[in-house]
Amino acid sequence: MRIVISSANEDRPYCVNIAEMIDHHTLWFYQKADRGVERLKEMQRRIAWCDGLLFLISENSLASAECRRDLELARNEGKPIIGVVIDRHTRIPEELGLTNCVNLSDGLTVEAVRDLMRALYIAEHADAPMPPAKEPDLMLSAQGAAPPEMPRADIESVVRALENGDYERARDLIDLLKERGETSVFIDLDAMRALAQSALNRQQEQQKMEQEYRNIYHLIKAEVTRQIGVDAFRRFRQKFPDYDPDGLAAFLPGRPPNKPETLLERLNRMSAKVPLLEWREVPAGRVRIRTGDGDHQKDVDAFLMTRYPITNLQYNMFMKAPNGYCDPRWWDFAPEARKWRDSEPNYKPPQFKGPDRPRETVNWYDARAFCNWLGHILDAKITLPTLRQRQRAIMGDDDRGFPWGADFDPTRCNTVESRTQMTTVVNQYPNGVGPYDIYDLVGNTWEWCLDTVEKPANDTGEKYHVVIHGGAFLSKSNRAHVTHYMSVPPQSQYGSIGFRAVALMR
Repeated sequence: MRIVISSANEDRPYCVNIAEMIDHHTLWFYQKADRGVERLKEMQRRIAWCDGLLFLISENSLASAECRRDLELARNEGKPIIGVVIDRHTRIPEELGLTNCVNLSDGLTVEAVRDLMRALYIAEHADAPMPPAKEPDLMLSAQGAAPPEMPRADIESVVRALENGDYERARDLIDLLKERGETSVFIDLDAMRALAQSALNRQQEQQKMEQEYRNIYHLIKAEVTRQIGVDAFRRFRQKFPDYDPDGLAAFLPGRPPNKPETLLERLNRMSAKVPLLEWREVPAGRVRIRTGDGDHQKDVDAFLMTRYPITNLQYNMFMKAPNGYCDPRWWDFAPEARKWRDSEPNYKPPQFKGPDRPRETVNWYDARAFCNWLGHILDAKITLPTLRQRQRAIMGDDDRGFPWGADFDPTRCNTVESRTQMTTVVNQYPNGVGPYDIYDLVGNTWEWCLDTVEKPANDTGEKYHVVIHGGAFLSKSNRAHVTHYMSVPPQSQYGSIGFRAVALMR
């Protein structure tokens, strides 16, 4: 079940505790610092995506206009709303329109966990009898709420915090472990803290950039402040030349009036309701690869590429769509692909869960089928990138070896040197983007390419092998270099191979 938690900013620690308790569901809650228009847009998308809303009830949330708006969005979408009381002194207004209500104000007791699981089960099985929502007995004690428990501090909690993108909590938990004098013969706590702090710094830098952009957006959209906004956007572009998700460049002088919508603008507009499905343009150029027998150059036409790898959430939409995974026509691009689909009607789940992680454990046939389906939805020619297209997106015009420059940097991507030993969310490395503002072009997962190559002589089971490129979380840095690639059988399904999509411009 896909669940969104709505809470006041002050109550966010409860979200983390609940996420740890119900980790067999797909759960999301807002974690960024900015709480304005950016939060509203993200909550609109997530509530449309989810199967139910958990509303944390406290004096803070009832006083929050944002939380009230979350309830309205969920009601408008027809989503079940489960109230979760976290403050025993809070009275529940009747107008909240709750489907069910559970009491966690005494902590995560066995009874409270059971009640929450039952409420989720009822919401997930809409045809089951629904008990009437009632207000829990919140005034059983005149002594007030029980004192909060000390946060659980162990390596598992740290890892969960890192997985959830709560890097500040991860850092604080590590500090608590060190304060308690806990040590390990094998685990380097200082390295873990440095990882959490580095990720937190990147996250805060990204949030600051996004907030500055949103402020400029509001200035430009209002005619009375438009010129101030345009001047601010010019300065903004000097530092962030490739970040313009809302197309503010259209307001800069020199753009022809009534210019027709480009393919990039159309795909970004049509993809706007799907989290992390964004497109970036890679202009035409030349790929120059230096090998032992000299330089090899190849011209590459302009194309559009997804800004992030395809995520678990996006692939899950394909699996659940009435015309998605259940429709075998998307595998009709090759007889062996259709044969695979007919013989393997069931898909494998990803090795690493989380809506914003890259979707792995997908073979080449299924990755191409997803692209065919997405192209049908967006009315565009969408496919897997070729090796040269991926290299062009990394190298730009200065023949760099990695997206950020000539030298490898383990803080800019997820390879074995980063010591994560798992995939990370696809937007974790803003300082590792390439020249065209594209994330995770190296590390995290290998990515399928469109190219096929001759199979090895000792492989008797396949007609050909397929190129993979970019390295993964378990790869050494040399495999993340732009010139390195491998080939594997097209039926391969590993937790270290994912994919992204490109749209052809002609």
